[in-house]
Amino acid sequence: MPSFTFNVFDAQAAFRVEIALGFYGGSPSQTYVSNGLSSPRISARKHDSSCNQEYTFLNFNGDSVPSPGPAILSASNELVWKAEGLGTTTNTKVQTYKGKQYLTFWAGKKGGTMGTGQYHLLNASYDTEHTVSGVGVQGDLHEFVITRHDTALLTFYNVKPADLSSLGKRKNGWLIDSGFQEVDIATGQLLFEWRASDHFRVDETFMTLNPGGYLQSIPFDFFHINSVDKDSKGNYLVSSRHTHSVSCISRTGKILWILGGRRNDFTDLSGGDALNFRWQHDARWVDEEAGIMSLFDNKEAGPLHVDGSYSRGLMIQLDVANKTVTLLQEYISLHQTRAPSQGSAQYLPESKHMFVGFGHSPVFSEFTRNGTLLCETHFGAPWLHAFNTAVSYRAFKSANWIGTPRKPPTAKIQDDVLFISWNGATEVTQWILQGANEQVERFVDLDVIDKEFYEESFELYHLSEYSWFRVAALDQEGKVLGYSNVAQREASGSWWSFLAAIVLWGIIFRLAWMAYKWFSQGRAGKRGVSWVVWRKA
Repeated sequence: MPSFTFNVFDAQAAFRVEIALGFYGGSPSQTYVSNGLSSPRISARKHDSSCNQEYTFLNFNGDSVPSPGPAILSASNELVWKAEGLGTTTNTKVQTYKGKQYLTFWAGKKGGTMGTGQYHLLNASYDTEHTVSGVGVQGDLHEFVITRHDTALLTFYNVKPADLSSLGKRKNGWLIDSGFQEVDIATGQLLFEWRASDHFRVDETFMTLNPGGYLQSIPFDFFHINSVDKDSKGNYLVSSRHTHSVSCISRTGKILWILGGRRNDFTDLSGGDALNFRWQHDARWVDEEAGIMSLFDNKEAGPLHVDGSYSRGLMIQLDVANKTVTLLQEYISLHQTRAPSQGSAQYLPESKHMFVGFGHSPVFSEFTRNGTLLCETHFGAPWLHAFNTAVSYRAFKSANWIGTPRKPPTAKIQDDVLFISWNGATEVTQWILQGANEQVERFVDLDVIDKEFYEESFELYHLSEYSWFRVAALDQEGKVLGYSNVAQREASGSWWSFLAAIVLWGIIFRLAWMAYKWFSQGRAGKRGVSWVVWRKA
């Protein structure tokens, strides 16, 4: 369990510690009055003003998350947008298709460490404009990349019979094969497919303590693809978690080289520090020409496969021609978090920072390129990650998203306070409260506040002459972007509550008085004198 010290005690610091220690559960949540959505309570464990002022894209999942779903956070970690009712989702990020930006993610059903579902492209109004599926296979949760040629790369998993005798298992065993497809988004045509079992032997796996493979219902996952990308030459970069390898695959499907694993082609010029990644995720080219690659090094695949004390982001440099690799930098979280699964490492070219999501542990961090930790945020208690409490498969940052929801802002009155929010709207800077009554035919401006939080509020107790309210959303130029629904206040509700309280207290007082008389009569009876006579005496 992590330890914490503070020079000055304050309520916010105490709250952050309480979240980290799990006092409020694995992922304490908050529910918004205006629209009923909920999200985890975000705790900034470390902050620096030089961190990228961009949106963070996550997928809230886990057993302690009451309403899972894709989400966007602001630079101040306030909720911007969240969707619910989609099942499990992964890989929420901004991608470009045919020159237009979309919010993309996978949604479907998760089973074990894989999933079956579809990939969604949402426009700026958060309407699904395109849906992508695997061709002859179910689209898996691990990867969805839109290439520069407007095609989609997606991963898949399927079960097949296989000879597992080289692993000491059955000759007639059952294997989880995995691979990827490249699909034309517009037509759905399959352009390319690659399967791991055609190119890797089952005994190249490091998942040696897995009991699977004897039954079709419990197959053996020897490869476990978790990322794929396409370079400028048309080759594919594939990460295999269970073989501890990153491979370059040609356009014909041939393996050009393998980094790491049992068939490693590279010499480590950093004394082993560049090649000792284990159970890794999210291999990407940072600079293809210079051979610079980023990845997330988990160092764990559950309690039976632990190969290090903490997970880390990595930046390494490959000299493909000479088959050498060098460690450039590692990125370690504030409390040396270890994630048994999932995770991401994203290079932010404008700031030259590295943004790392710790997957199965509810942590995301931002670093300078040389490894200095600038900001770290938690959305749950990291030390409880073994219980699958709060998870985001990956975490991304992007400044290039403008949300203009088709649905209007939502307003709701509760206890004489009006709550207002607009899920997904990124351009709102102010809220104007407007009111009307029987004598006023149109709404008039009553109050204005700056938008700082996902949900803001107006107190109505001093506006008793108005019965109907709505809120106008303004952008930074003062232009009205939209109006909320009209919320009506029950004008006499407070008086009825007051009268009900008086009646209730009257009943309580009467019952108390009767109890007192009964008790007093009982005591008088023990003396052999009635209470009334005794009082008169």
